[in-house]
Amino acid sequence: MKKLICFLIIFSMAITTNVFARDSYIILSPYPFSTHVLGEDLVIYGNTDFSQVTLGLFYPNDEQGYFGYAKYIATITAQELRQGHVIKTDTTSRLWPKGNWTVAVQYGDVRDEIIIPMSDNANYNRCVRVAQYEDLALVSLDTYKCRGVIIRNGVFGFTTDEGKNIRIFSWDNFSPSTKGDARIFIASYTDEGIVENVQTFYGTVSLDGLHFTLNISDTERVEIFVWEDGITPVN
Repeated sequence: MKKLICFLIIFSMAITTNVFARDSYIILSPYPFSTHVLGEDLVIYGNTDFSQVTLGLFYPNDEQGYFGYAKYIATITAQELRQGHVIKTDTTSRLWPKGNWTVAVQYGDVRDEIIIPMSDNANYNRCVRVAQYEDLALVSLDTYKCRGVIIRNGVFGFTTDEGKNIRIFSWDNFSPSTKGDARIFIASYTDEGIVENVQTFYGTVSLDGLHFTLNISDTERVEIFVWEDGITPVN
């Protein structure tokens, strides 16, 4: 009888453990920039249902001879990961080489990782494009070259190669909205946070990744999308 009870307890624990592992997750947010500039703070965002996870930054595993060894290891909380964990990087040197670095977050067998190209120069190889159409014909196109787009609280933010700070967001009755009737704002700001210029459009908005579509009428629409090297959509 005791053996049977012990077996049932162990079996129950095994089922609970498997269900826990199957339902648990770690998801890292894609790095928003095409490259990380060495010397700037590296901020890693993600989400998990574990209370704590281990985050590691690993050297490039290439012909330079760093073999993917760990550069930085830290145990952080789920809240720290959601709010953004900051890793200080230094300018290009033997200890901070250029190349494709790996960021991995893990708890037990559950793991996620992203690859981050690091360089000593900013690469403005992404374009944010605002296209206006009438009767299926393109009537206006504004292009902003940038390193990438940061999305926080429904706001798209980026800095152009000319140093302009741009924010794109859609509101419905002063609340963020990415579907249904809404007004899209495209605003440029000075370094002091003062608005320089604002474009605004009203219609029915939808968002798919980094692609805004705003249907103004049956014949008019505005699309906002991000491309890499001018030819590849960034999702």
